[in-house]
Amino acid sequence: MICNKFLISDSITKQILGALLKQWPLIVVLILLLLVPVLSAMIAPHLSSAIVGNYWYQLVLLTLLVIILITACHTLTTIFSLLKRETAITWCQISILIIIGMWIICFLVISDVKSHPRFATALGVLGTVVVWIFQDTIKGVMAFIHLRLNRLLCIDDWIQVPKYNVDGIVTRVSLTTVTLYNWDTTTSSIPTSALHSDSFINLQKMREGKTYGRRMYKTFILDTGWFHKLSAEEANKLKQLDEVIRYLPKEEIHEGMTNAQLYRLYLFHWLMNHPHISQMPRLVVRWNEQKECGMPLQVYAFITDTVLPSFEWQQSQIIEHIIESLGWFGLRLYQSPSSYDVSNANIFLTKKAATYRNE
Repeated sequence: MICNKFLISDSITKQILGALLKQWPLIVVLILLLLVPVLSAMIAPHLSSAIVGNYWYQLVLLTLLVIILITACHTLTTIFSLLKRETAITWCQISILIIIGMWIICFLVISDVKSHPRFATALGVLGTVVVWIFQDTIKGVMAFIHLRLNRLLCIDDWIQVPKYNVDGIVTRVSLTTVTLYNWDTTTSSIPTSALHSDSFINLQKMREGKTYGRRMYKTFILDTGWFHKLSAEEANKLKQLDEVIRYLPKEEIHEGMTNAQLYRLYLFHWLMNHPHISQMPRLVVRWNEQKECGMPLQVYAFITDTVLPSFEWQQSQIIEHIIESLGWFGLRLYQSPSSYDVSNANIFLTKKAATYRNE
């Protein structure tokens, strides 16, 4: 159809025309209604003026015109969302507000509220009820204006809304709802007001590489039973490891210092020299408060590869290196004893070792 050709055009004028033509059934009805007084004038002139001045005729024409314009604005919003024209989307939604406002003003003028006090009272009560019913919609309108004016939300932004368990890409923003395509390939729609009243996280700048990187925040619980001071033999052995002395001077490795302290220094320098780790805004390797299960070692760093597959690949390699290098310093990760550990311990409750086979 010609309206679809206009909608995919690069010209905004043609796109507006295409959105209007898409409502051709309603436009045909509107034209027929406009022709009624003209046809009536041919038969009886006084009948034509009576029709034009009729309250219900004017209200139907006005309402039909408003429906056509609002539907066209919704169509344009969808098109502009696909084309990622942020300014055009905003103006489409503002146009809907203007159209609704004009409809209310014209409705009051047509109704001649001043000459009907009882009708005015009833209209005031009805307006109060309508505002109460659509209070969430009104909040959504205010939230939309706030988000758009401050450019807090755009099409294709990656956002997280913890309260609604939403994590994905924004595909559409309207006065009342925000539609997202989640990473698990599902689609979510949340009220626009929720992004104003509740907190949300916009990760788009990080995704585009406009920050220092994507945060890696991991905690490794070490078994304190393996903490000890280095002997001269252990210190000399570490000095022979190329992987260690590449990042730690031999002078810093000496007898008497704890293996946990030396490992923390090694890991910090190793991360400082990692090609995929940013030294800004912060790089922290620290001990957290001791727990019953062991001593937590926390790594807080930013990986420069922000795309999900690359980030997860680099993070996995870093974790694997941390696990591997623990053994060089005589350290172990803590793990709660399993049935296998208990049955293979050096101390048995019976004289005979336990087996897993039913005998």
